This record gives sequence, structure tokens and C-alpha cells, in this order.
Amino acid sequence: MVLAPERAEVDTPTGGTPPEPEVQRPGRYTGLLAVVPFLAALGIGTTGAGDRQMWNNEYATWHAATLSFRDLAHLLSNTDLVHTSYIMLVKAWIAVAGDSPLAMRLPSVAAMALAAAFLTLIGRRVVNTPVGVVAGLLFAGIPAISRYAQEARSYAVVTMLVTLATLLLLRAMERPGRLRWVLYGVSLVAAGMVHFASLVVLAAHLVLVGRETNGEDERRYQWAGSVGIAGLGVIPLLSFASRQSASISWIKADLDAVRNFPRELFLSWTAAGVVVGLALIGALLLWRAHPRIAPAVVVWAVLPIVFVYVTYPVLHMFLARYVLFTLPAWSLLAAAAICGLGGLVLRGRSWAWALGAVLLLPAFGYLVLPDQREVRASPVSGQPDYRGAIDAIRAGMKPGDGIAYNDVFGQLSDLAREAVDYEMRDDQRPRDVFVAVTSVARGSYSARECGSPGTPVCTAPEAERIWLISTGYGKDPLDGLPPERRKLLAAYKATPQGSFEMVRLVLLTRNAPAT
Repeated sequence: MVLAPERAEVDTPTGGTPPEPEVQRPGRYTGLLAVVPFLAALGIGTTGAGDRQMWNNEYATWHAATLSFRDLAHLLSNTDLVHTSYIMLVKAWIAVAGDSPLAMRLPSVAAMALAAAFLTLIGRRVVNTPVGVVAGLLFAGIPAISRYAQEARSYAVVTMLVTLATLLLLRAMERPGRLRWVLYGVSLVAAGMVHFASLVVLAAHLVLVGRETNGEDERRYQWAGSVGIAGLGVIPLLSFASRQSASISWIKADLDAVRNFPRELFLSWTAAGVVVGLALIGALLLWRAHPRIAPAVVVWAVLPIVFVYVTYPVLHMFLARYVLFTLPAWSLLAAAAICGLGGLVLRGRSWAWALGAVLLLPAFGYLVLPDQREVRASPVSGQPDYRGAIDAIRAGMKPGDGIAYNDVFGQLSDLAREAVDYEMRDDQRPRDVFVAVTSVARGSYSARECGSPGTPVCTAPEAERIWLISTGYGKDPLDGLPPERRKLLAAYKATPQGSFEMVRLVLLTRNAPAT
């Protein structure tokens, strides 16, 4: 066979259709080869993990994870209930490891490394050891994997839990036992609690179970029982979280979003083209050599993407990072093609798979190197350089200084507040001169400024100096401020302190009274 699967030969009756032979159990110690993709993903994930400044989603994670339990409950009653499990994980982790960017990202780095190892073990079971190792290495080299390994958000943990659940299902199917089914069910609950979109992978699990068993097979009922019990643990969260769908109503599913989806999923047009192109070939080869397994892998790769698009009008989840957990399946299909190409050239050689791996894996790594650099850019591409502006404030700040925000674009001032709170968490911060209700008091990620509906009118600031963080680049740094605040700040002299990516910093100094 092209894929050289680890199978025993089975006699074919004359005139009959060749049955798919039974899979031989992989070599006893070949599972240790999962260490290779694990170390590769760990090395790639840790490279520069603490260098890139935090961005808005990570600031939100820090904000939530450092709240008191009472304030956190208030926040989660209004938004982000689906992220409760991850926030609690980070909260516990910060208590042990601290809240530096590197410390907060280490759980994601470890999760992606484990996902690479679990994927290797999955490939080893459903195809053969070489395909598993190549899949793990290819997965580790995708720019999106290192990008989300270096982010204090839940996407890496979700990806790891989905691969773990799939591996545990394969183990339970191979040798059923109560403990194995319980572990599988627990992994599903964990995945669903971290992000419920991950449970779409159950469609692939259903296909796998359906094609591996017949109507009387007890494993069907064991699987259904595990899924049902897991559902009891996740459904209450989904019920409450559905009331907070407005928090992701900004997500789009227009033509541009669809067109750019492959690039957003892989964070590289090159990686998307190579992996998807190889995956199409791999799906054909896999379907020929492993017709019982191939449909489940294809469903894992494709159906979640289709699901978030089709359900967009209701769920608003058409966002590439929400289906990051499909990348292990795409990698597995592409690995089947890579190893299969070697088999085509050197048919019959037991080591033929190595030809495709040796030729294509280094080439893939070289081609995506520019994208690997881009995903490590600081700040994140398209995001404001708040850290640069805040460093300038720290260097020039005096006791009694105030701070204000001028969000010309109407959406970044609250992000700037979270950035100041994080970047100056160990320093004396300037007083926020226009805040009326803090984000903590509101149970939100957004503060409310004076002059807003339901808040007092703004009064003249007492500070002699005010640092103004602005997202505008007009001639007048006060352009875009509400008239009430603009009038109050007109009593100050503006001195530019520097321009940063998407951020302008101005020091306002009170004018001397006229004599």
C-alpha cells in the first residue's frame, strides 16, 4: 500500500471485495517517539514567548484572573461565562508562577506541546507510527500553533483537550473498560467547559464509532453513555452562556471573512496552501488504505468550520481561533500525503515514508519562517503599541499626575485602561481623571466615563499634568473628545511625547493663570 500501514495481510475470497485488514498494535516502544514532536512544539512555542507585549484578549484574561472571587462572579454574571474554567486555571497559575507575559503564556505553550504529542499517538494508532510522528512535527510548525501557544487565552488548551479526547476514545475502542470510558467522558467535559465549540468534534467521534462497530457492538452504547453523561456537565454552562452572546456580536461572516478564513486559521497563506493541498491528497490516500478511519479525520478537519459558518446567525462563532482544534486533523491528513509520496517513489521499502518527511518538512519550515516571525511581532499585527506609550509615561511621570483617554475610533479606550492597569501593576499609576464607574464596579471589562448616560457631569481635573493616550493623529490631540471633556482640557497646554503604533501620547500641562 502507498501508506505502508502497520497491518497484517488478510486473504481475500475469490471474486469478493478486499476487506480492510485488522490494524496491528503498534510496536511497544514506538509511542516514545511522541517525545520528538512534543519537544519540537515546546521549543518553537517557547522561542520569544515572553518578548511580545500583551494584547487586548490577554489583558482581559489578566483582568479577570486577578479579581477577587466576588468581583469575578460579578464579571462572569455579565460576560465571558464560557471562559470560567480557563480563567480559574490562570487564576491558580498566577498564584504560583506570577503574572509576567511569559508566566501567563506557559500553560498555553505546554498545552500545544502536549497536543503535538497526543496527535502523534493518534496517528500511530489510526495509520502508523511514521504518519503520527510527521503529523506531530507538521502541526508544531504551523504558525498559528506557535502564535496561540504564546497567548494567555484558552485556544491552546482547547486544542490539547480535543486531541486528548480523541486519543482516549481510540484507546477505549481498542480495549474497552470502565476507567477508559470515564476518562474519555471527563476529557469531553473539560473540553466543553473550556470552550463549548470544541464539542463539534463529537461528530467525528460518532463517525469513528459508527464505522468501527456494528449495531450490536457494546462499544456503541458505552460511547453514547459517556457522551450523554458529559453533556449533563456541559449543558448548564451552555444554557447560561447563551444569554451573553452579545459579547461576540462583533464577529463577521461576510465575504471578506470567508475569503480570509484559511489565512486566519493557519496565520499564513503559505501554511494554509501547503497543508490543505497535502491534506486533500492525504484524504484520498487515507480513504484507500484506511476507509474506516478516513471519514472521521475528514469530518474532524472540515465539519467544525462548516458548523461555525452555518450557525453564524445564531451563535456568532465564525472566528478562526474558535476552530483551532481542527489543525491536528489537517496535519494528520497532510502527514498521510507526505509519507505516501515517499511510498510512491520507493514502493515496497519499509522506510519509504522518510523520503517525503525529509524533503517536505524542512521545506515547509523554511517557507513559513517569515510568518513565524510575523506572529511574534510586538505589538500583535494591527494592535496598538500601548506598552511603548506606557513606558514613556513611566519614565516621565511625577506624583499627582493624571491620565485620560481619547478614543477617536470608539473602541480602544477600555483596552488602553486595561493595558495601563497591567503594565503599571507594580507602579504608582496616574489617576484616571474622567472615570465615573470602574470596570470592576460594573462587572465588565469596560469602565464608564463621566458625562455618559447615568453618570455625573465631568468636573475640572485637579491634576496639574495629565497624560493623554489618544488613538487619533489629527493636528489637535483633543479632536474626538466629547465637547464637555474637550472644554475642560482646553485649559492645558499639549506637548507631544511620541507616536507609537496606533497610539499617540500627549502630556497636558495646566496653563498658568492670566495676570
